[in-house]
Amino acid sequence: MSSNFLSSNGATSDNALGIAPETRTHVYPAIDSSNFVGALQEKVAFVTGAGRGIGKSIALALAQSGAHVALLSRTKSELEEVAEIIKTKFNRKALVFPVDTTKESAVENAFSTTERELGKVTIVVANAGYGLWRPFVYMDFSGEWWKEMELNVKAPMFLAQLAIKSMRANNEGTFIAISSSAACISSAGVSAYHTSKTALTRAIACVQMELDAEGKSGVHLYALHPGLVQTSLAAGGNNLHEDLEKMTPGTVKNITAWVNTFVNPPELAAQTCVYLASGKAKDLRGRYIDAEKDIEAVVEQAEIVRKENLYDLSIRTLGQ
Repeated sequence: MSSNFLSSNGATSDNALGIAPETRTHVYPAIDSSNFVGALQEKVAFVTGAGRGIGKSIALALAQSGAHVALLSRTKSELEEVAEIIKTKFNRKALVFPVDTTKESAVENAFSTTERELGKVTIVVANAGYGLWRPFVYMDFSGEWWKEMELNVKAPMFLAQLAIKSMRANNEGTFIAISSSAACISSAGVSAYHTSKTALTRAIACVQMELDAEGKSGVHLYALHPGLVQTSLAAGGNNLHEDLEKMTPGTVKNITAWVNTFVNPPELAAQTCVYLASGKAKDLRGRYIDAEKDIEAVVEQAEIVRKENLYDLSIRTLGQ
């Protein structure tokens, strides 16, 4: 990707803290499914955007580790295929809810139905998301720009509130919001997507602070960057608007070439979700987690992470 299109705000400090975790491009030993056989036995999970791509892989990984799973997305046929795998391959229960996650009453009904039929929900993954590559000035503000806020911030945080209200009762549960490295950088052409992921990541940190303050630290929240996965969202297609060429000629070609370098399989994020749901990363609750970085190495340095407030959004200024 050309440097004038994608530029990071986070320069590397000369005074590095801790030991940098190894970059992982595929599932690695610490998160391998063999380590989590039965780890989530009889737990109940609730996954949005579960019909394909990353969400599908997350749902299957949770089921493989023993959880029953409620599946949400807009396409019923895709959900039914995932549910069939969960039932036949992993002998777990699965519920299908073909809903738009921005419709609060539909999500609330799906959640209450899941708890009534499967039991208390203790694992939630808010994976559904949307992104349009188009310069801000050309976007329809309500129909395009704000639509991303609705799906990428409002919907997962509404679900977070639903889940936390339930989880607080027993002071137990894991809520994972699928964020993005977009939360940490500024890029031209994708202002809505980056803004939404930044807001989501900050909200997760704030709500975790509230839970910890009232003694509900058994409820763990995380904002997870799933890695660079060639999903339908990342691949562009209709999400790459021709107006990008008005900004800088060749932009569409550059984005397409960049996305073609994505090498992370969706299972990397999926197994990271299992790791988080197992409670192994509880000392990192409230933090931004990068699936591409060895999470075990980060957990081992959790004391440094907390002391120095690492894996959190910040603005660097002169003199710091």
